[in-house]
Amino acid sequence: MKKIFITVMILYAFNISAAPKIDYSKAYYISCTAATEQFAVFGSFDGNIRLIDAETSDIILLDNAHKKPVVSMSVSKDGRYLVSAGQDDVIIFWDLESLKEIKRIVKPGMGVRAVALSPKADKLYIAYPAVIYEYETKDWVNTGLYEGYQNGIYSIAVNGKGNILAAGSKNGDIYITDLEKGEIVDTYKAGRELIMSLDFAGDKDILISGGYDNTVRIYNIGRVRPVKEFSIFKDAVKSVQINDKGSHAAIGSSDGTAVIYNISTGQVISQTISEDGEVTSLSAPKSFNFIVYGKGTAFQEERYGVISYPNKKGVYRKLYALQESDIIISEKGYINGRGSFGQYISSYSHGNKETLSEIMENYFKQDRLKVNLP
Repeated sequence: MKKIFITVMILYAFNISAAPKIDYSKAYYISCTAATEQFAVFGSFDGNIRLIDAETSDIILLDNAHKKPVVSMSVSKDGRYLVSAGQDDVIIFWDLESLKEIKRIVKPGMGVRAVALSPKADKLYIAYPAVIYEYETKDWVNTGLYEGYQNGIYSIAVNGKGNILAAGSKNGDIYITDLEKGEIVDTYKAGRELIMSLDFAGDKDILISGGYDNTVRIYNIGRVRPVKEFSIFKDAVKSVQINDKGSHAAIGSSDGTAVIYNISTGQVISQTISEDGEVTSLSAPKSFNFIVYGKGTAFQEERYGVISYPNKKGVYRKLYALQESDIIISEKGYINGRGSFGQYISSYSHGNKETLSEIMENYFKQDRLKVNLP
């Protein structure tokens, strides 16, 4: 398939001719993403979770994650804790310092839709189609049960103060729940189609939403009408993220677009458009030092994850999550990876004298992964 990349202003100058060609017919697509200031976090269709160090590109696999695709992830404000939810109806609370699982919650048949951590990670919120459970993470007591959400819940977010929860429904309603009062206090009419993603701007009462009507909306909590809305996409808005100041948004769409948008000026700061698959999920740390997203679904030919660095012109990493192996290719064509038996392959750009062909021959099973140099 022919690849077309359009760069506006500062984003990614992909050098396709220099990159090795990957046989990714057995690659898993990225179903969910998250980001701390250190890690890009990829949840994939195979149920595994991969942490990529955003500075070194080291790959860490969180073992024994989910048996089915990861559908939602959330990180604490300090980046220490991660919570993940899978289609297996398993919710896992992870400590990213020790890289260990702390708690596993299983509710078979409930159909988990989304998870969110409070800023201090002292509370965990789990959204099912019509109800949200609240747990205290200190002793894992179920301290809250929030109901009254009509038309199904598909996305949730907690504000930076930890006292407001927003929940998006399939018909465009956004329910605002006061967690101290324990009740829904507002309902925002955000179009008439499913709300896929919600995010708050740090400690500010600013909420961003995106959904199937191809539109992004910005709200000030307490005002039912959006203060700003825009539709610059040809397909559904799958993911939205807003920085701490509430000035910029990172947005991913099913039309294959990944955007950084200046909310105040209405200017697209950077944009990448490619024909090789939709953006399945997009995330960013609040600093926006890098952007994480998945490209391509199970039914599309190319499937991989991307870490891009808007402040570093032309710098990016591509993650191919393969059966028994993982590989990262950068704009310079070097690799990082995990071999078929779990060995770590150090980056070719960090002093490893082996050639790309030698690395693949020595560490990866050739029947599972093939690299052809241009």
